[in-house]
Amino acid sequence: MPGSEILIIDDYQQLVQFLKERLTAEGYEVRSASTGAEGLAAIAGGFRGLILLDVRLPDTSGLDLFEQVKGIAPDLPVIFITAHATVDLAVEATKRGAFDFIAKGSDLLKRLNVAVKNAFERLALSEQLKTLQTQLDEAGRFNEFLTVSPRMQAILKTLDAVVNSGVTVLIEGESGTGKELIARAIHARGTRKRGPFVAVNCAGIPETLLESEMFGYEKGAFTGATARRIGRFEAAHGGTLFLDEVGELPKALQAKLLRVLQDHVFERVGGTEPVSVDVRVISATNRDLLAEVRRGTFREDLFYRLSVFPVRLLPLRERPEDIPVLAQHFLRRYAREEGKQVAGFTPDALAALMAQPFPGNVRELENLVRHAVILARGRQVTMAEIRNTMGSHRIQTEPAFTPASAAGTSRTLAERVAAAFPDLDSLAPFHEVQAEVLRRAVELASGNVSLASRALQVGRATLYRWQKGRGPAETSDSGGES
Repeated sequence: MPGSEILIIDDYQQLVQFLKERLTAEGYEVRSASTGAEGLAAIAGGFRGLILLDVRLPDTSGLDLFEQVKGIAPDLPVIFITAHATVDLAVEATKRGAFDFIAKGSDLLKRLNVAVKNAFERLALSEQLKTLQTQLDEAGRFNEFLTVSPRMQAILKTLDAVVNSGVTVLIEGESGTGKELIARAIHARGTRKRGPFVAVNCAGIPETLLESEMFGYEKGAFTGATARRIGRFEAAHGGTLFLDEVGELPKALQAKLLRVLQDHVFERVGGTEPVSVDVRVISATNRDLLAEVRRGTFREDLFYRLSVFPVRLLPLRERPEDIPVLAQHFLRRYAREEGKQVAGFTPDALAALMAQPFPGNVRELENLVRHAVILARGRQVTMAEIRNTMGSHRIQTEPAFTPASAAGTSRTLAERVAAAFPDLDSLAPFHEVQAEVLRRAVELASGNVSLASRALQVGRATLYRWQKGRGPAETSDSGGES
């Protein structure tokens, strides 16, 4: 299975036997092939693991075989092993996408152990991302909005009901959560998709210009108005008008907006002729509009007109399971734009990302990944490059484990359990749940058993027993053991 299988492609049988014995003792399942054709047949037959490849083979060169392997299974890590190492050869293999390049010699086993461990960690991440992508593909119609969060997917599913409706939708959420992306998706999938989508940032237009921008103006309405100009409402006729940061609208304009929503009629600035429009309005805000209503800064009648169908998008800190998917998505995009051969993140770099609160949400994560790709010098973004991007004051190089924070979210334990097991069919046997919690704790602690045991409030011996295969159920140790 992925994570334990190794295929050695080498015709030097003495070395192959030596490596088989050592790697088998480390717990790996090891297969071998003495020619390129044999190795290629094993990979084409479904092999999913790490490949150790000699540069020189009886029937082909290792580099040529590597290109064929990439055509069949591009995500499998390949480590070149050779007695004919040169700097040029190592550079060429790495440039083509090899995971590592190791010269045969006295320190072969020491270097190989580290490289094998790192390669399997990357393979595990690749498999995880494939699983998450499959979930995304099956998630529904709003697949531009990348999420594997069950709570977020449930929210998106409710939006299917309003895609073809004409009701106003109010999208609430913090800055950077994807409100405009959702508005565009509703428009693109609805009956108005052939009409225009017009976006207005209500906070980005000066108050003195906002009315004329929204409703247009007649010639001579004010100094400089040398011709009639239509506004955003008329521009959106037959389509959708997206009012971003609608909570920033001044009180005087709120009354005029209310009339348009009620009657679909308005007058341009400086005009008396009524203008009729057929526009669907979707609005968004990062404010608590009900609180603004109570303060008297936002009209109550307008609030209820705008929020016939309200929806709240979750901030990234409430759906940390989306961070790996989003980070990999942005990495691929910006690696392509920058022309860099960056394929992923090291495990500690990804863990550091998942530990962040991201007050700027998805937009902040996107900017961070873009900067990290620019800084990256290898095929993986490292912890050091993430630290250089964000600044050491924002990165948690070692998780601050407490029972409340170990889950990486501010939700209560009951809420997290409910999200993990939404129905009876999703429940798992208790011993499997317990084993998974123990495994996850050790993973989050980067293998530090003391940190993991403190987070779970169990003794270290419990985790050691589990790691040795004695079962996680033996939890009689004192939580204070150190």
